[in-house]
Amino acid sequence: MTGELPYEGAGADYVIIRRIFESPRPQVNGESRLSDCLQLWELMIRCWAAEPSERPTSSMCKTVVTYLPHCPPAPETADRHTRSAALLENLGELESWRGDHKAAFARLDQALYIYEEQGNDRGIASALRKQAVVSSRVSDYPRLAKVAAAALEKFRCLDDANGIADALFWTGVYFMAVKEEEKALSYLQHSLEIFRTERNPVGIGQCLERLGELHRRKSQTLEALSTLEEAVDVASRYGDKLGEARALIILGVTRWGFDDLGDVMATFSKVHEIAQSIGWEHGVATALCRMGGVAMEQGNLAEAEEFLRQSVFVARRSDAGWRLAQALHYLARCLQAQNHLEEATSIMEESWSLNMVINENVTDPSFAESCALLAGAKSDSGDSEGALVWFDRAITVFRNGHKTFSLSKYLAEKGIVLMNIGRCDEGGLHFEASMILDRELGEYGAVGWNRAKLSSIPKTAIKWEIRRQSRLALAKVQSLRTTSLLCDVKKLQLRVPQLTTPKLKSPVRPVDRRES
Repeated sequence: MTGELPYEGAGADYVIIRRIFESPRPQVNGESRLSDCLQLWELMIRCWAAEPSERPTSSMCKTVVTYLPHCPPAPETADRHTRSAALLENLGELESWRGDHKAAFARLDQALYIYEEQGNDRGIASALRKQAVVSSRVSDYPRLAKVAAAALEKFRCLDDANGIADALFWTGVYFMAVKEEEKALSYLQHSLEIFRTERNPVGIGQCLERLGELHRRKSQTLEALSTLEEAVDVASRYGDKLGEARALIILGVTRWGFDDLGDVMATFSKVHEIAQSIGWEHGVATALCRMGGVAMEQGNLAEAEEFLRQSVFVARRSDAGWRLAQALHYLARCLQAQNHLEEATSIMEESWSLNMVINENVTDPSFAESCALLAGAKSDSGDSEGALVWFDRAITVFRNGHKTFSLSKYLAEKGIVLMNIGRCDEGGLHFEASMILDRELGEYGAVGWNRAKLSSIPKTAIKWEIRRQSRLALAKVQSLRTTSLLCDVKKLQLRVPQLTTPKLKSPVRPVDRRES
């Protein structure tokens, strides 16, 4: 940038145009708050393409200019407070785009306060809509539900069809996040109908992308593919680069396991290219994380590690908490596959901590499998205590996700580790819990295996289960073998694995000596 405007000292249009094209192309940092300039610059270059078919349509130009985060100057004639609120609102959107979500919330809260003081319903609705976007980006789902509902109410009062559709969309996103998929489907379809009526291409694209993801989660692969391909097509035709990148991410994930891995890698590479070109940091981190996952599956562990380390770096820089946790998770798996157990453990610890901050009820089965793999590696290396910690985490996630088969499997594996270090009583409780779950599943071979493990436990007294008795009383007892052990109920219940199975929730009753 020269610091000079092309029209200074010039009046004729042709002089201004000549100065623009003779000057060097401005270098814009895609990581800065000016990242939207990259899209505008690309649009301008395409407008001057020699081949007419490569030039953007008027709809593409309108989409880019209208939906990019921007901060236009307010007219000098505008009220000072109005100008201030609009400025704060637009700055909040820019802060979110560049990854500073705390600053984004602060700006938008200030704008909302000013709008409320003025009684400016349209301003309030606009600020609430932008708060919904930021809430979704940081996975703050309770806040997303609250602001989306408030925005919907305001837009309905204003009879703003596009605003209503947008608020319905974010409500659908909330229900997707909390696994209420039927409600999510209803809201997203309603939003899509309104956007189609209003001929809003960006709205249509974002609804199709979320609906495609919903179909993917339900294992409706053909519906997911057709919906996502339509989303990519709509976004591409109307110049919505962000929408195109979002749809391509889900399309790549859906094709993973069905298409050639090289084609899947090419899809994520395209996402990476688009995200870099528009300065979308979260998209860059996501694309790199997915590319790392594909490379791992291809067996290219060194390449995968490089992609994943880059993803972690970008996600950490852009404050993308959930994506950072995922990238760390995959990096830990990659390092473990290369026998770098110490670093893998450290990285997985950070991933676990981040997941607990975002959502204590982690349900991702791949995350639980990683915990279990790490537990097995710890056990094989002789670190039994470390193995128990990671088995507990795997069991927690499988319990949250109601994965009964895996829950039973890892309860039994943890029981083996407990047996090996002499904690036979606790090991027995885990085998019993696993056996009950296996019986519910009809896995009678596993029931027999657990029963065999239980029968192999040495029949020895547990120290804290023997009631302290006076020396005189002890002298009268000839043998503990004929005496029922009296249990400390509280201590016993503390060590019982916390399961969702109702049968395991009944209180442990001490045996009455008279019953023996």
